[in-house]
Amino acid sequence: MPYSDDTSSTMPKQSGLIKALRSWLGVIVFLCQIFLPMAGICQQLPLHYYDQADGLRNLGITALVRQASGYIWVGTENGLFRYDGARFQRFEISDEAGALYIAALHVDASDRLWIGTLKGLYLWQDQRLVPMQFQNAELAFHSGQVFAQLGPDRLLALSHDRIWQITSADGGVTWQAQQFFSAEELLQHPEMRALHSLHVGPKGDVWMGCDHSLCHYDQGKLVVLGKQDGLPAKQWKALLHDRQGTLWLRGENHVFALPADAKLFLDRSPPQGQQKKQERVPILAEDNNGMIFSQQDSGIIRWDGQNWRSFAEGNGLAVSDGISAILAGQNDGLWLGSTGHGLIHWLGYPDWENWTSQQGLPHNIVWSFLRDQAGRLHVGTRSGSAVLQKTGGFSILRGRYGGSSHEWISMIEDGKGRTWATTLSGILVRREPGATQDTVIAKLPVSNGMFFDRSGQLWLNTQRGLYVIRHPDASSLPLPVKEISLVTGAKDVNVFHGCQSTSGVFWFVSDKGLLRFDGKEWSNPRLAGNGSPRGELNTIACSSKGNLWLASLDAGLWRATEQDGTLAIRDITPAKLQKQSVLALLEDSRGWLWVATDAGTAVWNRNQWRFFNQQSGMVSNDSNTDALYEDGDGSIWVGTSGGASHILRPESLFLPLSLKLLVESIASDDRQLPLDKPVRLPWSSGALNFRFAALSYQNHEAIEFRYRMEGLEQKWSQTATPEVRYSALPPGRYRLQVTAENVAMQTSSPAVEMEIVILSPWWRTTIFYVVCGLLLLLALFLLERNRIRRLLARQRLKERLARERAYELELSREEERKHLTREIHDELGQYLSAMRMGVSVIGIEFGERNPGLQGKIQRQVTLVDSTIKIVRNIVSALRPGALDMGMVSALEWLVNEFSENTGVPCVLYVDEKTIVLDEKRATTFFRIVQESLTNIGRHAHASLVEIRLDRKDAQYLLEVRDNGRGFDPLLHKKKSFGLTCIRERAFMLDGSVDIVSVPGVGTTVRVQIPVDDAGRTR
Repeated sequence: MPYSDDTSSTMPKQSGLIKALRSWLGVIVFLCQIFLPMAGICQQLPLHYYDQADGLRNLGITALVRQASGYIWVGTENGLFRYDGARFQRFEISDEAGALYIAALHVDASDRLWIGTLKGLYLWQDQRLVPMQFQNAELAFHSGQVFAQLGPDRLLALSHDRIWQITSADGGVTWQAQQFFSAEELLQHPEMRALHSLHVGPKGDVWMGCDHSLCHYDQGKLVVLGKQDGLPAKQWKALLHDRQGTLWLRGENHVFALPADAKLFLDRSPPQGQQKKQERVPILAEDNNGMIFSQQDSGIIRWDGQNWRSFAEGNGLAVSDGISAILAGQNDGLWLGSTGHGLIHWLGYPDWENWTSQQGLPHNIVWSFLRDQAGRLHVGTRSGSAVLQKTGGFSILRGRYGGSSHEWISMIEDGKGRTWATTLSGILVRREPGATQDTVIAKLPVSNGMFFDRSGQLWLNTQRGLYVIRHPDASSLPLPVKEISLVTGAKDVNVFHGCQSTSGVFWFVSDKGLLRFDGKEWSNPRLAGNGSPRGELNTIACSSKGNLWLASLDAGLWRATEQDGTLAIRDITPAKLQKQSVLALLEDSRGWLWVATDAGTAVWNRNQWRFFNQQSGMVSNDSNTDALYEDGDGSIWVGTSGGASHILRPESLFLPLSLKLLVESIASDDRQLPLDKPVRLPWSSGALNFRFAALSYQNHEAIEFRYRMEGLEQKWSQTATPEVRYSALPPGRYRLQVTAENVAMQTSSPAVEMEIVILSPWWRTTIFYVVCGLLLLLALFLLERNRIRRLLARQRLKERLARERAYELELSREEERKHLTREIHDELGQYLSAMRMGVSVIGIEFGERNPGLQGKIQRQVTLVDSTIKIVRNIVSALRPGALDMGMVSALEWLVNEFSENTGVPCVLYVDEKTIVLDEKRATTFFRIVQESLTNIGRHAHASLVEIRLDRKDAQYLLEVRDNGRGFDPLLHKKKSFGLTCIRERAFMLDGSVDIVSVPGVGTTVRVQIPVDDAGRTR
């Protein structure tokens, strides 16, 4: 029966809120239509705004450039910032007033960054800003197009209405500046007195906005272009050559273009109604597709080859005081600099489009899509459906699809162009081509979706079973498929999704498991393999290659192949989808698998995965069930809870994505280390910090860093923070290895390696160890020496005690000798003398009368005389009496006795004035000389002996020399009693003995004995 919004018996009344929302949406669509052709696409832009919370301290953007290394530089009204995808870093320039206002930025052919401020020119060099000083030029810049690259190491700069050529002859080490035009050339062309912009064309020719004209300088010839060339008299402040060779000019309100082979400029000015604000610096930029961008008062405009398209607040672009810079040219979107809203990143440009309720959708929750045979796109939402108009907005037509109060879950078109639709409330409607009203076919249980098979049957999946319309052309009555209850054993089966394979077999996933229908028989196929599904399967897609794609809400994705009555299943869930619920599957005409999840959309081109979310350009991360749709041109639509996303060129999603990893800074104990030198540091207990920059701005939030310090750790660590910190690295040689991986884009950077040498502390150096070893050896040596000294001291003490004891014994012997000498001399001598006198008296008295007795008496007298002589010799041997007369007399007596007894001449040399000996030293010297002469008499066979006694300083020197046969000291018997006695006698008085003997030459005995204290005093 016919159905319209007025049929309140079948649909609930619309609330006032929905009516108000629809009215506002109609106004928005109306406005979009008014501004045609300027506002051709009223889509919702996926924008990300960077402000103070991200580190961009000033929101007045003046210039944007990108280095080949990947850094994005942002010039502001108060400083220069560098963005690496993770943070903004501010660089100080100067405290001078006006120096912080960045008027222009330029990256030359050698990837050098030039910074023009209101007060001067700076060059980014060696990780710092270097002021450029020239002898003949003081440069200052205004905002706009003031830099141009003329060639390698040749930069043109517009300052004070003069063009300066800045050149380097040594590869950028030093720079010189001179005026580009001569004074004569400037006099010939008065237009050159006021210059507004500067540009170098593809042929190396120079273009300038001069006064109210355009000046062209090529091969030494300057030409002024104006009205005769199709140009009005305007100040041309932005110049650009696109990839087709067309020259674009932009003034405050006008845009003109000169095609490569044309002679007259063409007017490409946008509608003047949007160009009312003054003092806006014009901009021209070109994207990767060759489209030209500029700005208007409320946003930006884009030339698509025929018309300007506007993007402003209706697209979600809030620009405050306008757009001041545009940066394009990479595959990571479009960058916009605003005056007041900071840096704006148009995510996913130009591959993603987004549509929300602001563009006319009845609701932001989008369930389904359909492109009809008339080429119109229908979008089913939670509040009905809408049609995308050519104006760029959506129109909601009353009476279509049962009104806007229903959640439109599924739409499909049959072969006759009739549109079928189901709602979550179970209403099945159909609309004939050209009809203004929909026909309600049936009221079914809550619908999960539908599809046509190859024979034209319509299958309807509901929460209380499966329905089919066998012949939609003849009868539209849905019939329940009761066979599945017999297979599952359940009365009510929730059928989630179904499809028909290339072999004609029908497959359905339900709360009772997987169902198979071959056209004759229903069955529950047996699953085999090592990747059994986790949880309940909720969606299925039939592959063109005969496989099945299965997924569950419990984060799982499987590929299944039917083999011999069983279904071989294999888990193919990538790591990025391990914790995400799969909501929809689609295999497109390319054979790619699209997976919609609650955290974004993934696509597999059968070679690699890519993952996309709001950071990629999607309108929302949360996709909806069965909300994947391939358009006729191969583009993909994704329904989300925040609107509809459209992937214009799916092939671009797999373009090679380079990921460059740089070491941004190295700090040790809050001290920055140079990046161009090896890291060689003394040991410290502080931390060593490394900061990296992964210069990729597409899905930068998915970048992770893997690192390890080779030499310290074996396993790799992983972090999402571009910073690595090591505290108190032990001394040694290390190699830090770091790589970055964009998990969403499935790409990795080349590994970066850094050599790090931590020097040992002084207490762990080789020198310290050597010194410690030497000190240890010295300590051992000193300990041993001390031990030996103690042993020697003890030995010397023992020797001294022994000498003292020996000396005491000797003294006692000398005293005993004295005593014996006196006793023998006095007692025995007297008795012998008395005996001789008595014998002599007896001889006198009786010898004459008895002659025989006289002979006997004489013999007795002779015997007594011999005895007396022997006693006298014994007394002399024990202690010569000469000792009592002094040392010299004793030695003279000893020398005379030796000469008389041996017949060997003996000469004595004594200085009587210096020789003052005490008794013990006199006795020692006497005994040494006596022993020496005894040895000479027995063994030397000498013909001359010399004895010399002298005093030198505090020593008495005794020398006994003979010219006898001598002896070899090495063969001398150790037990020689005479020499031993000599040494012992000298040692008892702390003296020394030196015996020198040469065989056949003679022997010399030298004795040194210290002078006694009394002798020194005397």
